[in-house]
Amino acid sequence: MKMLLIALLIGGMLPASLTWQTQPVIYQAAHRAMWTKFEIVAYGPDRARLAEAAEAAFEEIDRLDRQLSNYSETSELTQINRQAARAEVIVEPELFDLLKLSCDYTRATGGAFDITVGPLMKAWGFFKGQGRVPRKQELTSVLAHVGAQHVLLNEQTHTIRFDREGVELDLGGIAKGYAVDRATEILRESGVTAALITSGTSSINAIGAPPDQTGWRLEVRDPLDPSRSATSLELKDQSASTSGCYEKVFRVGGKTYCHIMDPRTGYPVGEMLSATVITQRGVDAEVFTKVLMVMGVKGAKEYLKKRPDVRAILYYRQPDGALGSARLNF
Repeated sequence: MKMLLIALLIGGMLPASLTWQTQPVIYQAAHRAMWTKFEIVAYGPDRARLAEAAEAAFEEIDRLDRQLSNYSETSELTQINRQAARAEVIVEPELFDLLKLSCDYTRATGGAFDITVGPLMKAWGFFKGQGRVPRKQELTSVLAHVGAQHVLLNEQTHTIRFDREGVELDLGGIAKGYAVDRATEILRESGVTAALITSGTSSINAIGAPPDQTGWRLEVRDPLDPSRSATSLELKDQSASTSGCYEKVFRVGGKTYCHIMDPRTGYPVGEMLSATVITQRGVDAEVFTKVLMVMGVKGAKEYLKKRPDVRAILYYRQPDGALGSARLNF
């Protein structure tokens, strides 16, 4: 699904004329969570302090994984999905704010992003990785339980309630970006001034830049040929995310179906192959990749006219089958 590669410019440290006391060291670590691999590459004067900061960041990611997973029987999200149609459920404050933010995204994007797509993901077989094409009647029934209007949030009591049975939250389209943002905050609070935090190759945050570099270099793969780089980017104190239709797909009757859903229609996206977004926050970048994939090229161009703070690189299949591309707000 995700095709944002990382080209770490870790060579060319400080000139050899400087003494070892002033030369920064590099610390690299990886950690599995949220069904992917998180990685941290950081520079600083003290390797032990970098390791301590990275460990604290990974611990926070693990906490969020335990809280936000809809694959875990004991996560807070699972408990909400089980109980919120029957009674109000008290939600931990930070999670409440994330749910509110998600619903705000739904309203701001006309429903192109919606965390109630859980039933749709199951209907299309993506929840367990076995694709299927549901019948139209089934989709009509499922869509009756999809939409942020079914999620009732009470800011006074920090509670959530669903207005009907069958509503289910799925934070897969925002959780990794949120986790990367939290890890970034922890690294900054620990005094780290040059680091790259990645979630698979999906959500990426850049703090500062490597020594003697102007930024962290990233390469975006060609969605029709993953062995090739389509373009490169440079990040400094920014975030990037890519979503695409290349890995989590299935074919039926000669047609390819992508795991990225249009919550408004109940069908997977069709025109777009990938969207890479650059913003200040990882959570925004991850959400907007889904939004632009759903909106398509024309809709994305119109939408980003109102969001000059969001840069995007889109790849799509043209009518003749050739790869089309668009760079917006660059």
